[in-house]
Amino acid sequence: YFLADAAIVRQVADATSMTGLVTIDETGNFVPVLAEGLPTISDDYLTVTWKLMAGLKWSDGEALTSDDVRFTIEVLSNPNSGAVVGVSGFDLIADVETPDDLTTVITYSEPYPGYLDQFAYGLFPRHATGAPEDMANWEWNRAPVSAGPFIVSNWESGKRITLTRNPNYYEEGKPYFDEAVFEIVPEPAAQTAMMKNGEAQFHLWPGEFKADYDELLKGTAQQYLLPGIWNMALDFNLSAPFDGDPSADAPHPILGDIRVRQAIAHAIDYETLQKDVLQGSVSDSTNPFAYGWYQCDLPRKYGFDVEAANKLLDEAGWVMGDDGIRVAKGAMYAKDGTRLSLELQGYTAFDPLQSTEEFIVENLKAVGIEARIQNYDFSIIFGTYEENSPRMVGDYDMLIFDRGFTTEPQSYNFDAYHSSRIPSAENPTGGNYFRWVNADVDKALETAGSSFDIETRKAAYCEVGQAVLDDLPQVYLYLFQDNYGVADKLEGYTLNTWGSMSWGIQDWKFKE
Repeated sequence: YFLADAAIVRQVADATSMTGLVTIDETGNFVPVLAEGLPTISDDYLTVTWKLMAGLKWSDGEALTSDDVRFTIEVLSNPNSGAVVGVSGFDLIADVETPDDLTTVITYSEPYPGYLDQFAYGLFPRHATGAPEDMANWEWNRAPVSAGPFIVSNWESGKRITLTRNPNYYEEGKPYFDEAVFEIVPEPAAQTAMMKNGEAQFHLWPGEFKADYDELLKGTAQQYLLPGIWNMALDFNLSAPFDGDPSADAPHPILGDIRVRQAIAHAIDYETLQKDVLQGSVSDSTNPFAYGWYQCDLPRKYGFDVEAANKLLDEAGWVMGDDGIRVAKGAMYAKDGTRLSLELQGYTAFDPLQSTEEFIVENLKAVGIEARIQNYDFSIIFGTYEENSPRMVGDYDMLIFDRGFTTEPQSYNFDAYHSSRIPSAENPTGGNYFRWVNADVDKALETAGSSFDIETRKAAYCEVGQAVLDDLPQVYLYLFQDNYGVADKLEGYTLNTWGSMSWGIQDWKFKE
């Protein structure tokens, strides 16, 4: 089947190594996978007991036991492992006992409401990996011994990843396919052509709108839409860029003034963007918590209002220049004569994002702001601190990309908004790319992460959402519907808002 770009790694992981004790089904509920059932939890919320199904094996035939659960905890709780995703709460694990091969008893130092989510993303086999602190160099990373339906048999960087059937998969008779091939094809037109020609059977994020796609591939494939987890936002760098200092100490010369951020928010015509530019394929979103049990229905504070945008920029010391672009004259941080010119970064090979960028450029120009589009490959935009990814080292002005929801929101949102998570050489995995510091937000996130009461947690998240609307470290634009192209001859697939394209791949088969 078919894949579009560097997001392939998540798809491969779901089909191989991301088979955990539980998963999140299409209804948004946790259901057991390698565990015989959901775990039990003590009355004080400190002790969680997991039971594995009997007879589980890794793809190499070795037994999968509670010691592998223990090893997974050892890896993800080790600060030197280099693990970035899925590490939330592992530092709260005070003790692990494995009284037998099927039982794992985990004791937390304090109640942790995300205890289910911790084990939804796969286990590490102790016998086939290595030392936790050497995780980045494991051979397993490119050829994982797996508990999932497939194993990686060949990895051609930049071209394709080939998977073959796991002979020891726990569901007897599955998967139905002997092989699955992920093709990496950067150009959207080439992707669609492969679907039309029958060379591919599954298409991640088609670039065309549904009506156009279905007409073009009529009789061969069609596009499916489902409620998406992808929330598009325009991020602001609140610190000085391109100064060799990733900290939040020095304010951005333009965006450090909240009035400029307010003006940008006012300048965007959200309704036209959503209904006309993107042809109604998206819905409105105003904050990070637009979906799930923690949904916050907060009104947009700085809606489309060109007059208000111009007034704010005038007040902020940005006067209109002869060429229609404003220049600083008494601005808060910028030197007089500085053009109100900002770079807008995004990622390549996704038409809706490029259309959004172009529309925002037009909107901002109408109020005297120059926005210069600079798009990069996924690998650069989402690269690491050590790779000098612009958002990680703070070398950007504005950045537009979509981020996903999960059923357990604490890990991502703590990483994104807590002031302790600003990326730096000492904190290279931090996710607060805005360099936003807000003590009330820090406190709300800490409350949300320490309570088991749903209403308390939701209120705390909504406090964070309101702070985003007030302080504007970012402006939320819209919520995607997820879209997949599927060949007409394929059946058995389940479209899951909470999973990747390859979620449930063990059930896929061709119609007879």
